[in-house]
Amino acid sequence: MLTVSKTIEIFTDSSRFSDDLENLVKDYACSRCTIIVYDANNTDFTSIMELKTAEYEVTTLPAVAVSGKLVPLDKLKNGKISSFVNHLLHESLD
Repeated sequence: MLTVSKTIEIFTDSSRFSDDLENLVKDYACSRCTIIVYDANNTDFTSIMELKTAEYEVTTLPAVAVSGKLVPLDKLKNGKISSFVNHLLHESLD
């Protein structure tokens, strides 16, 4: 089984919940994972954030995508992000 690194994209709006979520995701990420944070309040990333949110069909912030897969918002709200992120982080290369 070959484990590959994952790209985790966090889409935030600088709310307290966004900061908590960002920290939680960083705690669960593997050492080889790449974490990219897009903040709606940072004008430097506005165009790339708009492209990514459209691509992943993000409708609310905060949001998290792992290797191009959007983490369902209900899992974020129900505190199930750790198991979902761990599952995606440990998927093997087929």
